[in-house]
Amino acid sequence: ATFTDVPTNHWAFKYVEYAVDNEVVGGFGGGFYRPLLTVTRDSMAVFVARAMCGGEASVPTGPPTAFFTDVPTDYWAFRYVEYCRDQGVVSGYGGGMYQPLWAVTRDQMAVYIQRAFELTM
Repeated sequence: ATFTDVPTNHWAFKYVEYAVDNEVVGGFGGGFYRPLLTVTRDSMAVFVARAMCGGEASVPTGPPTAFFTDVPTDYWAFRYVEYCRDQGVVSGYGGGMYQPLWAVTRDQMAVYIQRAFELTM
C-alpha cells in the first residue's frame, strides 16, 4: 500500500492505488492519504485536471493572469483550476469567484466528471 491509512484491505484500496499510479492523487506528508477528508473545490480541480491531462507533468502552467479573483496566480491550485475552467469543467460563482475551499457535493462531482470526460448523456 502507498498510504498507511489505505491498507490493502481497505474497500477503496485498488481505486486509490490506481489514482496514484496514474498521477491523479498524491496524498499528504507522512504516508497518509486521509480517505475521509472532505474534498474541496481546489482539490477537485487538481484531481480532474491531472486525470484529464494524463498526470501531473502534463497539466499546463496556466495563463499569466487569474480568471477568478479568489484563485490568484500564486494560489497552490491555480493552474489546475484554470485548466478546468478553460476546458469547461467549472465556471465558478458570481462576481468572478471560484470558492476554492468550499466542499464539493456529490451532485457537483457528477457534473464535473461528465463535463471533464464528455460522457454521453
